[in-house]
Amino acid sequence: MAVNSNVFWSSAKPDPKRQFRFIVEFPQIGVQGAIPQFVVKTATKPKITISSTPHVFMDHQFNFPGRVTWDPVTITMVDPGGKSDIALMLMNKLGASGYKNPTTGKAAVISLSKDNSVNKGLGAVSISQLNAEGQLVEKWTLKNAFITNMDFGGLDYSSDELSEISIELTYDWATL
Repeated sequence: MAVNSNVFWSSAKPDPKRQFRFIVEFPQIGVQGAIPQFVVKTATKPKITISSTPHVFMDHQFNFPGRVTWDPVTITMVDPGGKSDIALMLMNKLGASGYKNPTTGKAAVISLSKDNSVNKGLGAVSISQLNAEGQLVEKWTLKNAFITNMDFGGLDYSSDELSEISIELTYDWATL
């Protein structure tokens, strides 16, 4: 019996994953100074790159899979200011990760550590897709995620757009 490939699109039952149905969760939600879910505007999902190692024999090249690398994830947020000031929260997370302004000799020798960046920074960030009923259909959890780039946006007298902040997260691996 032939499979009718048009059944999916002609039926009202399927509910494909939609890009706008998502939430980003930071483990410190509910804790004072935590980044709230409602500020997230966009998020990229994890991306894997697999290197290739060639082997040349005579006039032929054969390729073998190499290492798996997890590419950074980018999250863009609006900054509502006030009690939910995202710029201030991110700078506080950077401070909790170990960064100190070099205002004294003691502060100048303090630096970031992976332990502080992961456990006192953002922790195990997750990106979840939901269905039309708000139920979980896909969840990525970034393992040992830490901030590797913060972009506090720009200012423009001719724009009435909301201020945005983008962060790039590097992580060891992700689970689905």
